[in-house]
Amino acid sequence: MPTPHSLIPPLFQRLWFKLIGAFALVIAVGILITVLLTRQGATTQFAHLMIDGHVVQPPRLRQTLADYYQAHGGWQGLEPQLEQLLLNAADGVMGGMMQGMMGGVMGMANNRIVIYDAQGTLVADSSHSPSPPMTGNARQWSITVGGRQVGTLLVEGPLMEATTAEDRIFVRGITRAVLVAGLIAGLLGLLLAGLFVRQITRPLAGLTVAASHVAAGDLAVRVAQQSQDELGMLAASFNTMAGALETQETLRRNLMADVAHELRTPLAAIQGTVEALQDGIFPLSTENLTPIHDEVLLLNRLVDDLRTLANAEAGKLALNVTQVNVAELAQRQADALRYRAVAHEVELTVQVADALPMLRGDEQRLGQIFANLLDNALRHTPAGGHVQLQVMRQAKGIQVRVADSGEGIPAADLPHIFDRFYRVDRSRNRTTGGSGLGLAIVRELVEAHGGEIEVNSPPTDQAQGTEFALYLPV
Repeated sequence: MPTPHSLIPPLFQRLWFKLIGAFALVIAVGILITVLLTRQGATTQFAHLMIDGHVVQPPRLRQTLADYYQAHGGWQGLEPQLEQLLLNAADGVMGGMMQGMMGGVMGMANNRIVIYDAQGTLVADSSHSPSPPMTGNARQWSITVGGRQVGTLLVEGPLMEATTAEDRIFVRGITRAVLVAGLIAGLLGLLLAGLFVRQITRPLAGLTVAASHVAAGDLAVRVAQQSQDELGMLAASFNTMAGALETQETLRRNLMADVAHELRTPLAAIQGTVEALQDGIFPLSTENLTPIHDEVLLLNRLVDDLRTLANAEAGKLALNVTQVNVAELAQRQADALRYRAVAHEVELTVQVADALPMLRGDEQRLGQIFANLLDNALRHTPAGGHVQLQVMRQAKGIQVRVADSGEGIPAADLPHIFDRFYRVDRSRNRTTGGSGLGLAIVRELVEAHGGEIEVNSPPTDQAQGTEFALYLPV
């Protein structure tokens, strides 16, 4: 049999020995039980009774009695015929009838048999003794005809097993054959066990090595999925985990780079303006300080957005939950942005269904959702276009739709539209394209309220434009 060093990596040799040891123990116990049961069964086949000089096998006697019952339709007249029945049952067993003296020499005591009917009434007794049989020390066998018990055979006295040297040789031969067959089967079983254990330990070794690579920072490592069983599912789960970790690490690095980029631009503007003021290029006036103030406001807004997004993603965003009138909130947010719509020559309409239920939520955060979606729609809708805000009742909730007639979102960008710092047009600056955090914040706020949001571009009823649809449970 191959050695464990050739079967598995050294990392799992201890596990290999444990599993093989367990298999070997199970096989050894199985062989031992099989040999004992086989020996007992073979010995039982040679069990005999000595009754009035007749050597009888219990199974044959039971069959003879059953035949008598079936032939006579009952046990009537059994006791006078009992000696003849014993003689019939003894035919073919050790040459028929043996003398009582021979049986005594061979160590066979005379047995007493008693037959009861199905109701427990005594119908025959080989000893013809008036004393009742000693049932506590007797062996009992049922007598059945057609699957129905018609009587009970009771035998007092010890049974003789393997009466001759030939019988004992035969029993030993059977035992030896079973033992040899068990050992051969056990060796083959251990060989197969070694191969099966190898099939288990090889994927585990691969997973262990891959896990060590992940612990060392190599998140690109993957393991081969060689089967569809539990080990294959474990490999697939590991690959999914490694992929998720790699994605998160990429997002983390991108986030750091994006934050640095977003901070660098306003800081560079502030630094340039301050240096110009220091060098006397610009006079120190309120007009020249205004750009610095605007950039500081932009930095504050960016920091607030980052803090809101971080708290929402960590599940630590505190919500001031109250009863919110969504219809009034939607109309109020639309009115606040109507001046921008007019300035950009964009038609802004609001459709609110009647009798909307009150919504439990944070009114300020819900207002931020409406404001971000409307601001995003107005920013990407050209002059002459339109933006529509709809608030409708749905089963167990409220649906809000914000649709515009802008240029729409390319299909390749739709899966990433809610990612942090993601912009469809990379050439846009913060004035035309925003910071890339607004939609990410919207998704987190919607999910914090137990809702869902999706984007369609173009909407199903339009040739172009974008529609954001969100569901908020009541």
